[in-house]
Amino acid sequence: MLEFTAIKRYPAFTLDVSFKMNEGMVTGLFGRSGSGKTSIINLTAGLIKPDEGYISLGGKVLYDSRKKINISSPERNSGYIFQDGRLFPHMTVEANLRYGMKRSAHNGHKAGFDDVVELLGIGDLLKRRPHRLSGGEKQRVAIGRALLSSPDFLLMDEPLSALDSHRKEELIPFIGKMVQTFKLPVLYVTHSLDELFSLCDNVVLMNDGKCTDSGSVEEVVSRPDNREILGLSGRVSVLRASAVSEKEPSSIQFEDGRLRIPTSKYATGTELRVAVHSDDVTLALSKPVGISARNIMKGTITSVENSDDGAVAVTVNVGVPVYATITRSAASELGIRTGMDVYIIMKTIALSRLSVPFLH
Repeated sequence: MLEFTAIKRYPAFTLDVSFKMNEGMVTGLFGRSGSGKTSIINLTAGLIKPDEGYISLGGKVLYDSRKKINISSPERNSGYIFQDGRLFPHMTVEANLRYGMKRSAHNGHKAGFDDVVELLGIGDLLKRRPHRLSGGEKQRVAIGRALLSSPDFLLMDEPLSALDSHRKEELIPFIGKMVQTFKLPVLYVTHSLDELFSLCDNVVLMNDGKCTDSGSVEEVVSRPDNREILGLSGRVSVLRASAVSEKEPSSIQFEDGRLRIPTSKYATGTELRVAVHSDDVTLALSKPVGISARNIMKGTITSVENSDDGAVAVTVNVGVPVYATITRSAASELGIRTGMDVYIIMKTIALSRLSVPFLH
């Protein structure tokens, strides 16, 4: 559990944030540059002190202004991973990693050296110095050093922002495996939706020093009011899904809150998050036959709203909310209204194209 309430006044900026997360290992902090994301990380690490507030993580109170509790930064025992890795340039990779182990000697190692090296795939890098590593390799070593310090939680401040798209794709699975293996709470700063979808259970949206929304990634990203902060154009439904073989039966339904997506892009059983754009959803009054679309589900309309652009925004509950955007003439012809049962139709190719593996 993560509970964060803090006010920190700067000369030209005031951070005033409050949020609580009861479940999930990874909480993403998402927002534009200067919105206060890194300040939250530094306050949690104990590198800066709030003017007032309360911070606890995993049941451990780190700061409480009322009770005058302020655990020192070393005693908070966090693993901080920066954008640029910050490895010691005069040390080999192995020496950098073992430096992290020295910090944890007093409380026993939670992660073994060989296990971390194998997990992150850095065995062939141990004798190199940082200047001979790629950006992705440096970040893997930095993550390994943080893990070997046996932290109680990890703080990751845009760890992939300095990497090109290829290096990001290379490193994201390693971070996912790390979370899955060591079960450490993580605060993860990002402005990438792909990273958010792949790695984060929850998200805190930040704007101008304030938390504008928080909750599960599916809930927060799907809310229309959050589109501007997230940089989305149009309404999006974020759904959990499982990949199945394209040879599976074509009748697609939600099972245990997940959509089953026939795809050759991912192995059967792969857990996915998929962003369904409302423009890719079609509505029908009866179950259509003789069409190529594979994803056809029955649901109930829960809201109908006229949009500024002359379209109609329809929300359909099929176990989870799914948004559709249709023309006003279509809405009138179909008699679209709240409480009405309809079928939604989504193209499998669109779902597969917009899906991202959820890695822990």
